[in-house]
Amino acid sequence: MTFSRRIFRSLILPLKDFIYPPVCLTCSSLLKENEALVCAACWMGFRRASPSDGAWMNIRERLDSEGQVEDFLTCFVFEKEGGIKDVIHHLKYKNIRSIGERLGHEAGELIMASPSFPDADYLLPVPLHKLTLRERGYNQSEHIASGISEITHIPKVTSFLERKKYTRSQTKLNPAERNRNVEGAFEVPEDSRQFVKGKKLILVDDVITTGSTLGACAAELKKNGALHVLVVSAAIAG
Repeated sequence: MTFSRRIFRSLILPLKDFIYPPVCLTCSSLLKENEALVCAACWMGFRRASPSDGAWMNIRERLDSEGQVEDFLTCFVFEKEGGIKDVIHHLKYKNIRSIGERLGHEAGELIMASPSFPDADYLLPVPLHKLTLRERGYNQSEHIASGISEITHIPKVTSFLERKKYTRSQTKLNPAERNRNVEGAFEVPEDSRQFVKGKKLILVDDVITTGSTLGACAAELKKNGALHVLVVSAAIAG
């Protein structure tokens, strides 16, 4: 590190923190030295998802009925007034990408504690359409997958699945409309099909709402020879 950079780090950055002190994204309390973006108290306070939750059971039933996704894991319950909503909003729309890696670490720990997930071949972030990617500048699910990969050492791959159809936001659509919206939206590129065939894959998403998008992704992967498709997400809609 050059002398000028050392001066910048030792003088300018602390001054910046004094003027704009680092505060928690969810509760606005001053962060401690070993905390980043979200305080430890908020992380502990986020509602953890459980297989006994109604939302979890509904998604389980939906995915089982479609038969494309064999199992799924999720970390938190995404509530309208919950702090995890603020965290994911900052990840998706405020360009705070590093929060995705932290969410990925949480998901990675779940994977390592599960009997059926750790031996997967690849992590596949749910892709964005190129227009959405150009507008946002990044895919939030890729950052979650990066964090998962750091914990599990399962490789993240972004070239095995593409979103070829521009779709409307799913947030205000009912389940039937969501299915129609993502029908035929995803594609395994021809030069990737040989790598998908016979593999165990984990789809990575930020929030599972009805599972329509994940079901469409899994169907395309299975059509191209994937042996097993699993899902992991940062949160599930409560």
